[in-house]
Amino acid sequence: MSDLLMESLALQRIDLIARMVTANQCNGDDKELAMVWIAEMTTQLIVKLDEYDEQEHRRVSESYQ
Repeated sequence: MSDLLMESLALQRIDLIARMVTANQCNGDDKELAMVWIAEMTTQLIVKLDEYDEQEHRRVSESYQ
């Protein structure tokens, strides 16, 4: 459960940064940095979600054996 909380917080941060950038509240350098942060956070989030998916797939497969 705490893992899902961390993913939820990551999504909230990504959303906040994206909204700030698209609302033109950042200069060019800040926008570039924000895009790098979004890319880093998104990559980490995708890896974690893929791990959860694989664990769930294994759990379901084992329950049918």
